Amino acid sequence: MSDTHPSFRNPAEEAAYDAVLTDLADRTRGNEAVMVFRAPTDPEAAVIADTMVRTGSVSEDLYARLLTVADRRYAAFRDGVGQPITRAIAFDAFGTLVHIGRKRHPFERLIRQARDRAKMIPSPMVQPIGLADYAVALGLPRPDAELAALDEELATIALYPDTLDTLRRVRDQGMRVAVASNLAMPYAAPLKALLGDLIDVWHFSFDAGAIKPERAFYAGLTAKLGCESEELLMVGDTWRDDIVGAIDAGSRAKWLDRDGRASYVRRFIAASGLADACPDRGPATHKTEMELVIESIDTNLNYFHNQRWANEMGRLRQAFERAPDAEKAAAKQAVEDHYGTRAQPENSRAALIQSTFEQIGARHATD
Repeated sequence: MSDTHPSFRNPAEEAAYDAVLTDLADRTRGNEAVMVFRAPTDPEAAVIADTMVRTGSVSEDLYARLLTVADRRYAAFRDGVGQPITRAIAFDAFGTLVHIGRKRHPFERLIRQARDRAKMIPSPMVQPIGLADYAVALGLPRPDAELAALDEELATIALYPDTLDTLRRVRDQGMRVAVASNLAMPYAAPLKALLGDLIDVWHFSFDAGAIKPERAFYAGLTAKLGCESEELLMVGDTWRDDIVGAIDAGSRAKWLDRDGRASYVRRFIAASGLADACPDRGPATHKTEMELVIESIDTNLNYFHNQRWANEMGRLRQAFERAPDAEKAAAKQAVEDHYGTRAQPENSRAALIQSTFEQIGARHATD
């Protein structure tokens, strides 16, 4: 029943987190919002909580979305409905399945030479065009240096050690596998040579005419895979493109954080390697609503206890100050007795469980 408190990367992040927590706690359904915010294991909750912390505030839209996650979480377990089965997993390419040993950025080098012209024509990320032809489109001479840099980059594309085993395991479980990546056309051939028959669907931005995190990119991906958006799990290392984009499109997501630099909020859906990002698909297990509520309270028990303890101490001190002389001794003893429970969060557990179920029950009665 220990309290899981964040390890903040800097004082500003801590201050923003505390500001959001205080705001949520003061709202009508504060306990439920706080439980989801402090343990955002649902990818959508992680995206919402991350946005709140980055802005240091709670907009009405984000608060409503957070409560929707809470309602969905409890309803799913109450009704015995688990997450939709995962029928397909899409992987980002660079930084997820493969890496470039020597980065030379040849396309960016051309763009720097003709910025104004580059703004007037489609990006190489959304059209099937090679480096030499892109130079022509920019009005530049033959880019011999950039072509050499491109060849050097492509020659150093390599698999991460866990890539092949993960892809084979996912396929063995009967799921379709896709590579879904923002990239220019020359980078596709090396990927196909490395991954070959382990991939069912290749979905590249230069072919799709759309880039992550655009919904059009994800709509094209699920169409190719032949699955519903909620049946897709997106795995990638770029938060905005792979996580926020997938969630906004109605899919689920897992963030790959190979370097272990995730913020506290993002850590809840982060994986240090592909094996953790793609767990074995087994039979669904369902918890009852009571089990889920108790689990959430236990995760946040110290926080909720400290709140209840401080409120009660304030009430007892006020009662002591207002007590007539004949009742001062008893009121003082009540304050001292309560002070002794400060480090005993288990004393609040039963009351928290009861009050939370009363709130949920009251809402169910009006549904």
